[in-house]
Amino acid sequence: MSERTPVRLGVIGAGYIAGVHGAAAAAAPSEVEFVAVADANLAAAEALAARFGWRKSYGDVAEMLAHEELDVVIIATWPSTHLELIHQCVEAGVKHILCEKPFVLTGEQALDVWRLAAESGAVITEAFMYRHHPAITRIDRMLCAREIGTIDHVRASFTYVNLSSELGIDPKDPNRPWRFRADQGGGALYDIGAYAINACTHVAGAVPTRVAAFGRAENVFGTSDRIHGIIDYANGVVGMMEASEVSDSTQELQISGDGGTLYLPFAWTIFDETEIKIRRSIPTSHRDPERHFRTIDDRFAIPRSNAFRDQLLNIADVVRGTATPRVSLAETVVNTITMEALAQSLVQREEVAVEIPADVAAAFAAATSHVAV
Repeated sequence: MSERTPVRLGVIGAGYIAGVHGAAAAAAPSEVEFVAVADANLAAAEALAARFGWRKSYGDVAEMLAHEELDVVIIATWPSTHLELIHQCVEAGVKHILCEKPFVLTGEQALDVWRLAAESGAVITEAFMYRHHPAITRIDRMLCAREIGTIDHVRASFTYVNLSSELGIDPKDPNRPWRFRADQGGGALYDIGAYAINACTHVAGAVPTRVAAFGRAENVFGTSDRIHGIIDYANGVVGMMEASEVSDSTQELQISGDGGTLYLPFAWTIFDETEIKIRRSIPTSHRDPERHFRTIDDRFAIPRSNAFRDQLLNIADVVRGTATPRVSLAETVVNTITMEALAQSLVQREEVAVEIPADVAAAFAAATSHVAV
């Protein structure tokens, strides 16, 4: 395709997140263009297409895949449907797939996609939009330059109060939204904990070896609404993840090294300008002997940016062959296996070993963009 031709996008699912992608694409019309949407609820697909002026809407995924020449398909449906839809897209000849998180529900499903990608040559990417934001790009450069020295530990937190009673969600309703159904990938771990785990692993730059989790395994909806996990990585870095639907909103990322501690106050859904702060101890030669543990701060301003737009720009460059996915499939497989181990630890109330296949671990290492230790 010509570098000047907008990359053609299709989306499966016509819910809220599809609209977010639609708004992001509208902000980059010379780079990407939505041409079609498919949803089992045809009226919803038609409404979304009308909202953004998309050319075609379908009530059947197979029909869209058969009639449209799409460079990228975005999967924005309930998590339990992702695996089947990924297979359907690949079998229809789609070469680039961006799948919303949580990617799939089990480690074995993630490995299924890993094998599918290897056999088909399809580029399949998990939609962690935050990884495309300039704040994370700047942090990656800082870590690569070892601006906080050797990393000791990472703490990533994503919490908010899920107002289920105000939303009128009935625990006995079998058709309640997926976030309130364990069989559909609902609960704090898979919905928001996925971000925190991804950040810990990305920063650690190594595969996990064991995990331990604490929290509540099941609430009135049958989902886990709070989980606090410890992840031990092969290179000695320790990750601490927090995900809760019963705690006031936090989105903090803290990376601690022997040369300083880096803070990003709001990491996953950054809407406005922000800043990265690095706190360092005052050098011994300048330290008041009567005032121990004093620190100084360096602050780095980060401009406003739409991470969903940045994500689409990256995948457009991937289609054109001028970039690689910011989030590798190997990383997604590691993330999913780690989530499953944390879920197991929470239920069993014991430490769980994390086993990453050798080929996935090797690919993950090759895709790691910085050196933590």
